[in-house]
Amino acid sequence: MKVKLIQPRMLKRPMDTDLKIRMSPHLGLLTVANIIRHECKVTIENENIREIDFNDVPDLVGIAVTVDVLPRAIEIAAIYRKKGAKVIAGGIHITTAFDTVPKAAFDSLCIGFAENTWPQIIEDTKHGRLQSQYVSAPLESGDDIASPAYDLIDKTDYLWYNVVSTSRSCPHKCDFCYNSSGTHQYINRNIEDVLGDIKRLGTKHIMFIDDNFIGNISWTKQFLERIKPLKLNWNAAVTMKIGQHPELMDLMKETGCQSLFIGFESISP
Repeated sequence: MKVKLIQPRMLKRPMDTDLKIRMSPHLGLLTVANIIRHECKVTIENENIREIDFNDVPDLVGIAVTVDVLPRAIEIAAIYRKKGAKVIAGGIHITTAFDTVPKAAFDSLCIGFAENTWPQIIEDTKHGRLQSQYVSAPLESGDDIASPAYDLIDKTDYLWYNVVSTSRSCPHKCDFCYNSSGTHQYINRNIEDVLGDIKRLGTKHIMFIDDNFIGNISWTKQFLERIKPLKLNWNAAVTMKIGQHPELMDLMKETGCQSLFIGFESISP
């Protein structure tokens, strides 16, 4: 079976340059690809990089959806459905707000973790019994998290190709944040698996792309101790809580931290 995974063209904000749309590959799509690649022939198309090849019609199309690209995702789905392909919508917006998505826009919705949904999606598609939605059960442990298919990345397409996740979601429930949805589960990955991803990338500069790199400070400390011998240079996103842990900041510096990104929702109390 042939499967095409698509990242629709994002909408640039006034302050965005073309670097924004070429910042890094979509780890979610790469993870789906790795999960199903032994059962299917998988291709990935990023509309931010080059035009979608609508003449190449697979059996199944998977579209990664954020709120800004939902209208474009619906357009893409309509084109492929007219050509006879089944279309699945997934990603952070579908997981967070699936009940707001027009019911007729896609053949099916993938809600939650790809690890607990895509194997069944493939099986049901093969047997002509695709369901209208697939809802992931919680992962039992970080061992269940699949690595991205890094070998499918064209490194010349992106500013950063060396992106690694050490966790999924965030333990906080901020009311303005996508990852505060009840459908999200915060979980750290197996440290050995993360180290394996770093080694596969073959670079000393890593961008940890977690929503909150210090969501589990005990885990973060264990992980940093393990990457000491690797002599990395790395960046990550954290919360203001980092200021309460100067010993952790010292460990970060010691292990090669170059910068930390902190997002502020508002400067008003």
